[in-house]
Amino acid sequence: MAETKRFGVESVDVKNRPKVMALGIGGAGRNIITTLGEDKSLSNMKTYEVGCSNRLPSLPFIEISKEDMKNAYHSDSVYKLKTPSESEEKILRRIKNTDILFLIAGMGGEMGSWATTTCSRLASRTNIFSISLVAMPFDTENIERRKFALEAKSKVKHNSNILGCFSNSKLLKLNPHLPMTKAFDVMNSIIRLPIQDFNSVVTIEDIPHLKKFCDRVSEFHIGAGYGKGRERGKYASKDALRSPWLEKLEDYETVLTVVTSGTGCAEIEAQDALETIRGSAPKADIMWGLKKDRDIGDRTKVTLLAGK
Repeated sequence: MAETKRFGVESVDVKNRPKVMALGIGGAGRNIITTLGEDKSLSNMKTYEVGCSNRLPSLPFIEISKEDMKNAYHSDSVYKLKTPSESEEKILRRIKNTDILFLIAGMGGEMGSWATTTCSRLASRTNIFSISLVAMPFDTENIERRKFALEAKSKVKHNSNILGCFSNSKLLKLNPHLPMTKAFDVMNSIIRLPIQDFNSVVTIEDIPHLKKFCDRVSEFHIGAGYGKGRERGKYASKDALRSPWLEKLEDYETVLTVVTSGTGCAEIEAQDALETIRGSAPKADIMWGLKKDRDIGDRTKVTLLAGK
């Protein structure tokens, strides 16, 4: 029988807050994490850009060698036997003592694919809870780029505790007339949601339970939505479940969700939201957290990651 369990707390005590790091890998990853530092709820998070460009970075920068990343990407079978490269040592020095590591990137390009694979493997090697959030190429892009993206995604999936996957093509379902630059702004804001919402409630004690809960899932898809009115929790869940990245809802077996309450009655809103999710995904085991955020006013927000 499907279970529903709660994780986290509405306001995480400083002693129980995990040490969190977000790596924005390549151009796409950099664009997504650039504004994270403006969110005061992420005060426990360190953010870095990861790349080999000599341009002036907007965040603390981990400069790595493209050749090192390429070699690491192709060394799966002998990885445990080889000495880490200089670039891998740089990454290891930064991520050590981290409890939760977010890896944010676009698949298909060399840096995003090679470096994300390497970072996920280093996180797995050091037993860090890793959450990889990756954007996939448009269906109309070059077939070789799409094949490369799928290959890289498979490697990242193997090493990550959570892989959240976002197809660029699904952006067109949100608004087919949206200019491309605006579409990517929307994508970036959506990918940032799991970072902001899950980080706000999770405690150090939750990490082993979340690892076990997500262990059987190969890939997660995102839904996010807002609700207003008397049944705002219900409306927020319905909005989230209409996400273009979600597929046949009744097939999902695992759901991670955070309900964010503004000025309303948080517990009631959360129960309404969970009942709506359960009705759409009856087979799913659910782990959920609750947070308060007065900045969203009289609304409720639901962010969920659903996996099979």
